[in-house]
Amino acid sequence: MAELRWRYRKYRYSGLDQISVENFSDLEVAWRVSTANFGPNPEYNFQSTPLMVDGVLYSTAGSRRAVIALDAGTGELLWMHRLDEGERGAAAPRRLSGRGLAYRDDGADGQIFYVTPGYQLIGLDAASGRRLSDFGINGIVDLKQNFDQDIDLVTGEAGLHATPLVAGDTIVIGAAHLPGSTPRSMRNIKGYIRGFDARSGDRKWIFHTIPGADEFGNDTWLNDSWRYTGNTGVWGQISVDLELGIAYLPTECRPMTIMAAIVTAIICFLTV
Repeated sequence: MAELRWRYRKYRYSGLDQISVENFSDLEVAWRVSTANFGPNPEYNFQSTPLMVDGVLYSTAGSRRAVIALDAGTGELLWMHRLDEGERGAAAPRRLSGRGLAYRDDGADGQIFYVTPGYQLIGLDAASGRRLSDFGINGIVDLKQNFDQDIDLVTGEAGLHATPLVAGDTIVIGAAHLPGSTPRSMRNIKGYIRGFDARSGDRKWIFHTIPGADEFGNDTWLNDSWRYTGNTGVWGQISVDLELGIAYLPTECRPMTIMAAIVTAIICFLTV
């Protein structure tokens, strides 16, 4: 089992052939792990897609989005990491268990990256679960900072329950708001997209989903509406073509002012 790997979410296909239509009916449960052991379950279904690397399963669980590492053969808990975010976590717009993690092969023990409910990017050593001391500040990058806009670090409406995207040495992060098709205000936080250095945690680039002054497309935002309009975040999964160096991501709609309006989300293509 150790040689089998599922290092990325959204593979959708595996060449493994140990399980087939001929023996599927003979399968039996080998072990179970209850995610209730890691805090309240905010969803009725389990939305995280576990990764498996070298015989270890990595997943998120519970409303505090604990990261767990399990022995894939026995279900034994190898380690758990959870960040206590206090009031910031309680105010998060996406208090969900998360859709999973990202794995990076650093040539050593491997690295795990995930985003907390309070919108902080965490880097962990895959073998021990300890935070990476040379990534961000003691393994943490505060995603509410260096965001090209003012945002309250505790109550600011920005979060993410999707997985980070690791593209080589770049980690691509989206931004989400409260779920729903009717934003509370058209002046919400703008859902900018950013790329971070996977080794240091430094911001490498930012893409303004609502173009700023003198940026391409700014002239299509009439009456200076680009100045005060928010949302247009990316809360879904992001894909990448590593050979082309292009990330593909869907942006949500801008806030609508007409109830009957039909607005189509935009697919963005960004070089990473």
